[in-house]
Amino acid sequence: MCSLRTADLVCVVGCKSLKHYTMLMVSKERRQYSNQVGDITAQRFVEACEAIGYSCEKSDRNTDIYDHIDYFVTRLQGTTSVDVKGGNHPNTIWVEFKNVNGDAGWMYGKAEYIAFDMPEVGGFVMVRTNELRNLCEKIVEPVFGTKQDATRKWYQREGRKDIISRLELQDLQQLVSFKVLNYANPETSKW
Repeated sequence: MCSLRTADLVCVVGCKSLKHYTMLMVSKERRQYSNQVGDITAQRFVEACEAIGYSCEKSDRNTDIYDHIDYFVTRLQGTTSVDVKGGNHPNTIWVEFKNVNGDAGWMYGKAEYIAFDMPEVGGFVMVRTNELRNLCEKIVEPVFGTKQDATRKWYQREGRKDIISRLELQDLQQLVSFKVLNYANPETSKW
């Protein structure tokens, strides 16, 4: 049986029982787990920025929720805004056209950059939000499919008003703005 521990971040992936996994998806423990992973992702992002001389300021709650900006990052060229996304895999990068309430998703937020945490590449895949949005509007078919068929097609979770789609790393690599912000500590990429 799977147990949720801060130190064991692969727990949900390691669960063999789909029934158990489904239960976790709606449980208090699953929400706590997601928050823990989110905190670790945020910490990794700040450390990666600071390691190359950038400073990070966490946005306030309203800016985070309504503008989809997690951090303001100051670098030599000035300050930019970033929305940090955790839980990505090179073949499973979820993008959000509409959120669970049916409102504009984070691709239509005010962040200049999206940072996808991706341990397999040793850091955060960074792309400009407007470039990602333009790509998605071009390559994602506006046809609803199942979760398994959601690569470059719309998908809506049962009981929700969201519209999301799955991309792959190769899709992002074609963007001019694509770059990897390496982790400050390569050991943090080990799950």
